[in-house]
Amino acid sequence: MALAHINLSVKQYFNFMCRTDFERRIFHDTYKEFQKKSKIYSLDHHLHTFSQMQQANVKANVLHQKLQYAVINSIATLENKMPVLNDLEDHPIIFDWAELHLCSSDLLNKGAHVVSITYTSPKLILHEMIGDLMILSYEGNENETLMVKVAENLIVNYQQEESLVYN
Repeated sequence: MALAHINLSVKQYFNFMCRTDFERRIFHDTYKEFQKKSKIYSLDHHLHTFSQMQQANVKANVLHQKLQYAVINSIATLENKMPVLNDLEDHPIIFDWAELHLCSSDLLNKGAHVVSITYTSPKLILHEMIGDLMILSYEGNENETLMVKVAENLIVNYQQEESLVYN
């Protein structure tokens, strides 16, 4: 019997300290897109940081989505496997949603550019918790369980408690 139905989310940050090709692609492609798409919010080059643009015009928040479009193909190369969350057997956890967020950026300083991607799993069945380990299975495949260690960067963002109904 399931304890709960949950989704797991984990956030990956991208900044100038990229280590993998994937991280470099996300960092450079989103900065290049920020340079192009933010011009209409920079008020004739008077504003150069993302936070200044947001304060001057709330519509600058659309840059989150515009930057995501620039890296959608790079995210697709992950084949729905989270690059930052594995089970105890070192198999990546599957995601069905990835959302890019522009944390900060500066048209005059590429080193200040930071974005994050939040990967969210499909609905999982939580079978048991043993200490800091969750025994889970993907919905529809309950016989194949996996174990995931609860970590600081792991977010359980949807819960549905199962309850017995008595007559």
